[in-house]
Amino acid sequence: MRPLVTSEEMKAADEAAISGGTPAEVLMDRAGRAVARAVIHEAGARYGTRVTVVCGKGNNGGDGYVVARVLAGEGLGVVCCQVSDEEPSGAAKHHLDLLRASGVRVVPFHERYLDCDVIVDAVLGTGFSGEPRGPAAAALGAILNAVQGEKVHDAVDGANAVPVVGPTPRIVSVDVSSAGWVPADLIVAIAAEKQETFFREPDGGGRVIVADVGITVGDYRVGLVEDHDVLWELPRLTPDDHKTSHGHVAVLTGSTEVTGAPVLTARGAARMGAGYVSLGSTRAVIEAASVMVPEVLKTVVTDQDSLGPGALDRFGSVLERADVLALGPGLGTGKAQRELIAAALKRPLPLVLDADALNVLAGSAGALLGRDHPTVLTPHAAEMARLLGVETSEVLKDRLGAALEAAKRFGCIVVLKGHNTVVARGDAGPPFASVIPVGGPELATAGTGDVLTGAIAALLARNPRHTAVAAACYVHGIAGGVAAEARGETGVVAWDVAESLPEAIRRIRAPYASKTCL
Repeated sequence: MRPLVTSEEMKAADEAAISGGTPAEVLMDRAGRAVARAVIHEAGARYGTRVTVVCGKGNNGGDGYVVARVLAGEGLGVVCCQVSDEEPSGAAKHHLDLLRASGVRVVPFHERYLDCDVIVDAVLGTGFSGEPRGPAAAALGAILNAVQGEKVHDAVDGANAVPVVGPTPRIVSVDVSSAGWVPADLIVAIAAEKQETFFREPDGGGRVIVADVGITVGDYRVGLVEDHDVLWELPRLTPDDHKTSHGHVAVLTGSTEVTGAPVLTARGAARMGAGYVSLGSTRAVIEAASVMVPEVLKTVVTDQDSLGPGALDRFGSVLERADVLALGPGLGTGKAQRELIAAALKRPLPLVLDADALNVLAGSAGALLGRDHPTVLTPHAAEMARLLGVETSEVLKDRLGAALEAAKRFGCIVVLKGHNTVVARGDAGPPFASVIPVGGPELATAGTGDVLTGAIAALLARNPRHTAVAAACYVHGIAGGVAAEARGETGVVAWDVAESLPEAIRRIRAPYASKTCL
């Protein structure tokens, strides 16, 4: 899992590396050299390439001084612009002195120097907060104008400078894109990717690469899930396996009015590899399921049009054998459903709660506390807002914070669905969040959340912990991409995503196929 760090976590890792014997000047040199290599790759050439390095007064600017010196040594045409007239200190001062001694031009910032091929943004680093002001704000505004095709000055000094429309330069940002103002083409994250970069608007930034500079990030509370994190949670078949080897998922949900959602949940569980899937619901749901998912075991648990607490008793023999219970999709939100959820919370089983189960809990989610078995909540932003008693806009402003808060408050595993789904753990130990970097807009269609509920239940039946939930979300995201390849992004429906789960698992496992233990 790749760390996604805050500025405080990164500062602690920096200090640990320095106290461990690596001087700050050395770390800064490594960082600057990594960025310089990225600039050369981005530019596609050394000789004839013009680079302007724009440096702030802090350590981010110090990295920029190294970038300028190294690029000049590689044969690129380099100008280093200082945003501030304050002399830097510490490691940054050391590298500024080396830069000046190398003969590279170090000048006060002016927009005419932005007539170049590549701009290196080393203005503001992870320690900066708030809005940029003064010279920094002016410099960032000029960079923004330059890349948006506004007129810039030609590089001639003095009164003879003539305004011209220059080429659109590429932007490479050091560590983070300065205050989110600069639309970087490439961000070179030093040691670890920063949360402020990752959780930007979906179209607000370019590619990110992580540069290894010898700093170990040991303590972090947010990680980015990758293929190898998921492998151990995926179904693995052996010759001795049988259907009870792969978990028994019970699905108790739906209503006469809503028959599709429970079917999608059951199909998601089956396609994720559950050995048994048992569906309990109304007669209308069971009749639909008999046609759509013949492999699922079915039980009519009520003579009414919706489920109430009595459904648990009629489904009792199934629940005694089941490894996990999924509730919510298409359930409804009346008094009977509230009583059903309250009774289900007392059952000694892991629970996956989605859709109407979450709506029923809004305002009374304290009932989740104290369960001896894992509880997984899978809200979208509006459902999360109802659970926390806040506006949806507040959740959208800080999705990571909302997920961590809900996980801690309710003692649950919380899956906040959406772009970069967040899986937060608050049921054991300190709060931790896994972020799912896969899954595109093709998943923004009705029913995909129901499929995810089943997929989560299938892996939770095998391994009732946070990592299984994160793995299911990751596979589900890959499955959306598989479905989009086959159907086209705008033609994907939830059933396509369910049917794509096995192929998603195969793709994740493929690079490791020769390692038979996986």
